Amino acid sequence: MADRKSLSTLLILDVIAMVVLFLMPDQAGDWKIKGIVIMVLAVAAFLLIFLISRKKEKELHVQVTEVDSVSQMNPGQYLSKGGPVCAGADTRYHVTFLLKDHTSLILSLSAKQAGSLAKGMNGTLIHNGSVFLSFEPEE
Repeated sequence: MADRKSLSTLLILDVIAMVVLFLMPDQAGDWKIKGIVIMVLAVAAFLLIFLISRKKEKELHVQVTEVDSVSQMNPGQYLSKGGPVCAGADTRYHVTFLLKDHTSLILSLSAKQAGSLAKGMNGTLIHNGSVFLSFEPEE
C-alpha cells in the first residue's frame, strides 16, 4: 500500500495533468474525448484525496521529547448554580515526538490522551497527518 507522501505526489501529478489538458486548445471534434479524460482525472483526484485522508501512519521507535500543557478558553459560557457566568476551559497538551529520522512532530492532544505520556518514553506512534490516534509504549 502506498504511503501518504507517494499518494500526495500522485495527486499533484493528477491535478497538473488536468490543468494542462484543460488549457490545451481544442482540435476539431476532440473536445468530447478531452472532456471524458478530464472527468476521469477528476474522479482519480477525488479518490486520491479520500485515500490520503484515511491513511494512518505508523512511526516506529518514536521518543516523546516534550509534553506541554496549553490551556484554551472555551468561548461557550455556562451559568453555575446560583452564581455568576463562568467561562469553561479545555486543557490541551502539545506533545513533541522525535521520529526515527530525527525530525520532530508536534501534535495537540486532550488531557486524557496525554495523561499516559511522559518525557523520555519510547514507542510506536500512530497518527493521521496532524491527528493523534495512539501511542504504544515499548517495553
